[in-house]
Amino acid sequence: MKIVIIQKSINELDITPYLDKAASRGADILCFGELALSGCLYNGGRGMEVDRIRQLTANYPMAVMFGFPSVRSGRLYNSYAYIADNQAQIYDKINLFEPMGENKVFTPGVEPMLVTSRFGKLGTLICFDLRFEEPFEILKSKGAQYVFVPAAWPRVRVADWKKLLVQRAVDNGYYIIGINSVGDDGTNEFGGSSMVVDPAGKILAEADEITPTILEVEI
Repeated sequence: MKIVIIQKSINELDITPYLDKAASRGADILCFGELALSGCLYNGGRGMEVDRIRQLTANYPMAVMFGFPSVRSGRLYNSYAYIADNQAQIYDKINLFEPMGENKVFTPGVEPMLVTSRFGKLGTLICFDLRFEEPFEILKSKGAQYVFVPAAWPRVRVADWKKLLVQRAVDNGYYIIGINSVGDDGTNEFGGSSMVVDPAGKILAEADEITPTILEVEI
């Protein structure tokens, strides 16, 4: 399985060029970070319909994962989509980060997402969820083999991001794929350091803290 990870600027919202690049490189899964289509929403914003989002990936052969603000029944969620074969599965972030005002903008989700795919069982949690052991243990109990953690993690705390990705992989015995943003949106500077960690805690690939990067990993 070839995973292509896009560590991009928080301010770069057009993912189309990356879809083309990943397809040309034979990606099986292309993954972006938290709120990749909108940037962080500190004071609220317009949500996106899942059906419209799905159209972005309809002509591409690989599975695509990305974060976006989804709107359903008049509520806004910090969501992450797994789209394959034109079918979408959505995870809504459970643990909202109050210091960045997420609890004032988004409705919290209820449970982690586990997708049974042709690549195996794929779990998803988002950013601040990383600080909580329980959702990772739930995914382990359900047989997760790979857990994707998209994020908009500030650079000032990026050492915690790196440590926790390794710790969650070792504690639960599965691969962790962390996808973070870089750049400064005027409120926060984000710390990159996207990485893939194997179940023994070995870092298979890692980006730096400041550079937009495309990581390719065969697992």
